Amino acid sequence: MVAHPTTPLEVPRAEAREASQRRAMVVVDLAMIAIALGAVILSGIGASAPFRLDSPRLFIVVAVAILWPVMLWEMQTRATTVLGAGSEEYRRVLVASLWTMVLTAAGAYAFGSSRGRDTLLIIAILGTVLLMVGRNVMRVLLHRQLKSLGPLHQVYVVAPQSSDEMLSGQLERTEGIFSRVGGWTIPDVSPEDPEPDDVVAAALGVGADTLLYAPGNHADPTWPRRLGWAMEDTDLSLLVSPALADVAGPRMSIEPVEGMALLRVDMPRFSGPARVVKRTIDILGSVLGLIVLAVPMGLMALAIKRDSPGPVFFRQRRAGVAGTTFLCWKFRTMYQDADSQRGDLREQLDDDGATFKMAVDPRVTRVGRFLRRWSLDELPQLFNVLAGDMSLVGPRPHPLDDVERYDDVATRRLLAKPGMTGLWQVSGRSDLDWNQAVTLDLYYIENWSMSLDMIIFLRTLKAVATGSGAY
Repeated sequence: MVAHPTTPLEVPRAEAREASQRRAMVVVDLAMIAIALGAVILSGIGASAPFRLDSPRLFIVVAVAILWPVMLWEMQTRATTVLGAGSEEYRRVLVASLWTMVLTAAGAYAFGSSRGRDTLLIIAILGTVLLMVGRNVMRVLLHRQLKSLGPLHQVYVVAPQSSDEMLSGQLERTEGIFSRVGGWTIPDVSPEDPEPDDVVAAALGVGADTLLYAPGNHADPTWPRRLGWAMEDTDLSLLVSPALADVAGPRMSIEPVEGMALLRVDMPRFSGPARVVKRTIDILGSVLGLIVLAVPMGLMALAIKRDSPGPVFFRQRRAGVAGTTFLCWKFRTMYQDADSQRGDLREQLDDDGATFKMAVDPRVTRVGRFLRRWSLDELPQLFNVLAGDMSLVGPRPHPLDDVERYDDVATRRLLAKPGMTGLWQVSGRSDLDWNQAVTLDLYYIENWSMSLDMIIFLRTLKAVATGSGAY
């Protein structure tokens, strides 16, 4: 057993900062809900005039005003583990909003009124957007606070050698919410266990407020329980890692079995009714996108044609779902002989994974550079989505020569239909290395849900607007 102490960090107590953050989030959430309800009342949507609410619409406004804050609390949208966490926080807000609208609609139906549906729809859309905006603002403010005051939680890690590095990496990815300040490494095969009191004393000695424990092979099977007993008279919080990498919360649940609290992990599902809904959204979204973007896409095609000789579109055979292939459409952003230079440039780049991407690619045209900067070259893939070869959201499709370089882990990317945007695109895009990109894609595949798709789509708008990682 090895303890790894560090110098205690002098930062404000985590409990006070966390309580302050939660109170601020409550105020922001209530303000966003009030603005949405006020806007609908003032505009007179669903009524004959502003401020005029008949009984059905009054019921909806009151029900939403009560249910929405309750559901945000019930879904733990302000829990420590999701503070500033981005996608998981937004997912919980979306689920809370959905339940609010479902319960409100059910209540209205139970009271014998089918009117007010337009009022409820506008409140749902406007309120959800405002809640997301409010959460994003609070996330920015939180991360500014973390830079000035230090991490929100200082974590002491107690884990076997095989888990220690993985847990440390996951703590680093919390962007300062959790920071490791020390640890106690337990050998994978331990002849004896450390005294729980010694572990707790070591955690307190480095100023930790949270103890993160990963189960190991203990000589004494009651050791984890005794660790909890040793913490009872302290202010330490206990987090227990299930030792499962990249499994999202919706796939895990606690089930009591004969006095035991067992963690159930549902296997990822790649089919079912949700897939039908996803395909329906893909069709409607691609049709709407092609209609709305028809004129801008025509102007882009004209600019490409005038900028350099060659076709407007670039078509390339790419890997689809389950090993199939399809012709992927893009606006041409390179000179005509670009593919013939690909092999030589790949060797010069000495890239670290299967994909080939250059920050400064000499093959890119002047107009092509602009299109790539704002991800406009991908718009013709709406035709691929309409045809069923791609989805609006999913792992990005790779050229076949990239797929040939996949290992057995990366091959799991092919379990899902490729998408126009994906989790890696909203998490850094080309600034990420190959291993990070694969990890994000596999997380998406194994934890896919409609709410996750919605979060990625909303974050795509921000990623495109900032242009970060696009080249």
